Amino acid sequence: MSNRISHETRRAEEAPRDAAGDEPNAPTPFPSARRGFPIGRVVVVALLVGFSVIVGARVRSAMQQRAEQAAERQKQADAAGKPQAAGGAATVAGVAQTWTPRVALEGTLMPAREADLGFKVGGRVAAIRARLGQKVAAGDVLATLEQTEAQAQAAAASAQVRAAEAQLALADDAAKRTTALIDSGSAPSASGVQVGQQRALAAAQLDGARAQLALADAALKSHTLAAPFSGTVTRVPSGPGAIVGPGVPLFHLQDNTTLKLSGSIGDADLPLVKIGAAVEVKAEDGAAKGRVVAVLSTVDAATRRIPLEAEVHNDGAQPLLAGAFVRATVVGAEPLAVLRLPATALRPGSQDEVMLVRDGRLETRRVAFAVAPDGALLVRHGLARGERVLSSPSAEARDGDPVAAEPRR
Repeated sequence: MSNRISHETRRAEEAPRDAAGDEPNAPTPFPSARRGFPIGRVVVVALLVGFSVIVGARVRSAMQQRAEQAAERQKQADAAGKPQAAGGAATVAGVAQTWTPRVALEGTLMPAREADLGFKVGGRVAAIRARLGQKVAAGDVLATLEQTEAQAQAAAASAQVRAAEAQLALADDAAKRTTALIDSGSAPSASGVQVGQQRALAAAQLDGARAQLALADAALKSHTLAAPFSGTVTRVPSGPGAIVGPGVPLFHLQDNTTLKLSGSIGDADLPLVKIGAAVEVKAEDGAAKGRVVAVLSTVDAATRRIPLEAEVHNDGAQPLLAGAFVRATVVGAEPLAVLRLPATALRPGSQDEVMLVRDGRLETRRVAFAVAPDGALLVRHGLARGERVLSSPSAEARDGDPVAAEPRR
């Protein structure tokens, strides 16, 4: 009994202390406040922690998105690496038809005849008779040198010829007289030998004089520069008065009525191009036709192609320009059997490969083909009739890849 009274008495004594807030065990909203820690710092720390949580969440979200994108790219790459294994791959067979061979050719047009012209002898230029861009005919005078000395030499040579002719005439007369005396017995026969030799000497001197005259005439003609063929003058001297040496180029002459096209073809096109085959040339400034005049039997070491040369007639209403880069087509004489494939059948990244489907596997097949005007492939050889190829192969397709083929309709 006394114990219970004591206990209640203690509770009554402690109650006023609790009401006054002096209870040492009473809870405090911020325990750190008792230790003197400011409440503002607690708020800042809380804000920093919250900001860190938000930034971390965004970083984790971005990393997750990147991982998902990388996985998607890997999935696409895996699918591209084996396009025939998933689903079916469309195939197509070549459609048989005939094709008139047309081999593409490109090159630069050059004049069939052109020359640098100069005098054979040296001297001072007396006159310029041709203008830049002038069309001249064969034999037209382009320029002349001063001819005073050459004319004097030609006149001296002509005089030597006349003197030699007179000497020969005297020798002939003496020979006739001596022969008559010998026949009558009035002169010894030895006189005839001497007279005969004198006549032969006079004849030889006349031949020498005539040769000197020919040389003098040739030198005089060399003082005149004439066009060796018809064409257009593309270079002329600035004017007369200059002293030039033998062979120094003064004029340039081009004959553009016939042009020469030098180009090359691949070795696969060699059977299609023959000497005499028709050539069609197109350029921005006109068009013309010609023929193949030479096909070399060697391969150019730099380009690994076969050089050829065509002769193009340039006498149309709108002639082509010499020196122009043009595209041409060599037209074959007879049509050939080909297999037509869509342009997409050519494996990307290759120049002559298609992917053949054989027994559920891919096989690389090299073909020789031409390109039709609509872009289709016209296969000449390398693919048999009835063989099927992928209509749109990927660049990663390789020999032996499995394929579930679906014929293209």
